[in-house]
Amino acid sequence: MNYEFSTENVSQHIVKYGVDIRPALAPEQDRTKLQDYGNWLVEQFPVVFETLLSGPRQLRVQRTFLLPDAKRVELPTFVLTNRGPVFTFPERLYIDRPHELDIPEKDRIFRKAFDELRTRFGERTVPRVGVVHEFVFDTGYVDSLEVVASNLKHEQWRRKARNLRILLEAPSDGKNVNIEVRPTYLQRSGPPTEPGAPEALKYGIVVNVDINNQQVTGDLTKAQVNDILVFASDYVPEELIRFLNNEE
Repeated sequence: MNYEFSTENVSQHIVKYGVDIRPALAPEQDRTKLQDYGNWLVEQFPVVFETLLSGPRQLRVQRTFLLPDAKRVELPTFVLTNRGPVFTFPERLYIDRPHELDIPEKDRIFRKAFDELRTRFGERTVPRVGVVHEFVFDTGYVDSLEVVASNLKHEQWRRKARNLRILLEAPSDGKNVNIEVRPTYLQRSGPPTEPGAPEALKYGIVVNVDINNQQVTGDLTKAQVNDILVFASDYVPEELIRFLNNEE
């Protein structure tokens, strides 16, 4: 099927930075230091981090993003997972329609936040850092399942597919590059114009790209972390778009 992936067709884009830290951080044992770190994030980068929320088994920082027409959306921008912290930077959100969010210098903010994390928890080891880009590409009224299935070689597979999720491991330059592609739908376009006619759907394609370092023994150096960030910045979106469009 002749569908062209492009940045102009992106209806949603969220960037996440994940830190694998060992032993894992836990609110039960590290509450005071984690709360101090969360408050530091709020003070240093209010454009991303706004409100610290702390419970018996969880800790996160969230921010309320203001959209046109008095719309508001609350998103967690720092979350403590079982493996380590995840920093989330929304670039474009789909709330009825795409909305641009102006968060400049995401890599710089993460670098400073990471350096502060390492300073406060210097006894821990960080063997892996990753960058995840979560995209939704708008295909309009074209069924996105058909677009994704068109990459299958055999017509019978394409004809019988009712759902499809493609996972690709494409390591490059000593980095792990994992790509997930799956169809979705964005919204119903409104009530049908003719009685008895079905509602029209607008479709999209979810593309998640997870880039992280290959296994290391011990701690990542600052240079190695920077290498991952630079590689991810170069890979997304140029090389990713070429890959999705089957271009060399």
